Amino acid sequence: MVKLLIFDMDGTLVDTDEVLYQTWKELFIRYKPKDYKIDREFIRGFSGPPIEESIHRAFPEFDPKFIKEKYTEATRKYYTDEFLRIFPSSKEVLAKLKEEGYVLTIGTSKNRKMTEYCLKKFGFYDYFDSMITSTDPYAHKPDPAIINALIERYKVSESETLMIGDTSFDALAARNAHVKSVLVRLCPRIYEKDKLPDYFVDSYEELYKLIKTL
Repeated sequence: MVKLLIFDMDGTLVDTDEVLYQTWKELFIRYKPKDYKIDREFIRGFSGPPIEESIHRAFPEFDPKFIKEKYTEATRKYYTDEFLRIFPSSKEVLAKLKEEGYVLTIGTSKNRKMTEYCLKKFGFYDYFDSMITSTDPYAHKPDPAIINALIERYKVSESETLMIGDTSFDALAARNAHVKSVLVRLCPRIYEKDKLPDYFVDSYEELYKLIKTL
């Protein structure tokens, strides 16, 4: 029986795709040549990996510390109701899982400040027992360090743990930690054939039903 649920953040608990797009679009306009073509699909690939990896892909010609500073400055203004959303039935399902005694945690490459902001904005904060973010001293997914740390923290077995995410980074991290994974197909994603999860779901209702069978 599954006891520990580890949720990713972006694209899993909160739809931040438009926040990401608007932020990277602003940076490309400011720091790329005027004829640079802004590709939404290219930017969509930045949901999942740590920001440092995305910066390396997007701006290899710049000092990464400079771009990260400008990214942090730019992105804050897009965390609004216009660009930031939650998924249908997510709040109800999280509340039900919490009430039924599951341990709800977060393992994300997002920094702690913005993770807490999103959770509090949508009333999710009190559902979660703990979180590990990019601010904490753990290797990023697909390294299994975050998952392993949460397993140790709550004294559960690998078979009692489920990683819930939206990208191949989440599925591969789970595989590396020897735990099961499920990806929620709530935002457009490209899934690498050699990094598929154990399960896919298309809604939070489906996620709840799956968890009850594990």
